[in-house]
Amino acid sequence: MIDQIDKTIINCLTEDARMSLKEIGSICKLSATAIHQRIHKLEAAGIIKGAKLLVDANALGYQTMSYIGIYLEKAGLYQKVKETFEGLTEVVECSYTTGDYSMLIKVYCKDNKHLMELLSERIQTIEGVSRTDTLICLDHSFERPLKLD
Repeated sequence: MIDQIDKTIINCLTEDARMSLKEIGSICKLSATAIHQRIHKLEAAGIIKGAKLLVDANALGYQTMSYIGIYLEKAGLYQKVKETFEGLTEVVECSYTTGDYSMLIKVYCKDNKHLMELLSERIQTIEGVSRTDTLICLDHSFERPLKLD
């Protein structure tokens, strides 16, 4: 189990993964060494899985973000299709879902032409994919990490 101090540490790191141990210690009223030990325990428990660098895809020329619902011919093909998606650099998220779609993926493309090529030449040709449903994102309003109470 994690306590309130662990939750505060997690919230600090999800807000800014580069926050110093000293800064976190100041917030938690603990030494940097104690914070380091707690972070190590949270990592060992699999609660903290690493830190990520966030980039602005639009600033890098990827102006089209889309969610693509994937219909599979058979549910048993999920693992194989997922592994194929792992090899497509445009696919940044992949989930196995309930509801209309078997899978939902999030992709970044340079433009609509790039998206069309990705769909027609690399996604819809994957063995086991029966069809797709594409939702182009007009505005990515916000994204935030999970906050712990």
